[in-house]
Amino acid sequence: MPDSAQDVVAMVVEEATSAREELGDTVAEAVGETRGGLSAIAAGGACGLLAALTAHTAIQQRLAKAWSPELAAGALTLAYATGASALFRYGQVRLRRAREASRETLEVSRDTFARTVDALAQG
Repeated sequence: MPDSAQDVVAMVVEEATSAREELGDTVAEAVGETRGGLSAIAAGGACGLLAALTAHTAIQQRLAKAWSPELAAGALTLAYATGASALFRYGQVRLRRAREASRETLEVSRDTFARTVDALAQG
């Protein structure tokens, strides 16, 4: 293989290695943020279901001994709705961070590709 072809191959390998290193951290961050966001939204959904159905009748019955049954049901509903709202908002923040990390990854990829094309064009 002529020296110029070997130089091109070496340059492409070097640029690919550099791109892999640059992308590694941002891809890992995007995956982690997405996983965390989806988990939080799922947990918020479970709390929302509990708020809608007032599923914990045992707790409701215990509270009804001190309060009226209506007040006990209202207190549980409010507690579950508050938890669901907080977890949902937390999930939204995590997904927003994942989206930002994905955009950053795309920008790094574009920059790396442009540098590689320029380097190859210059010979």
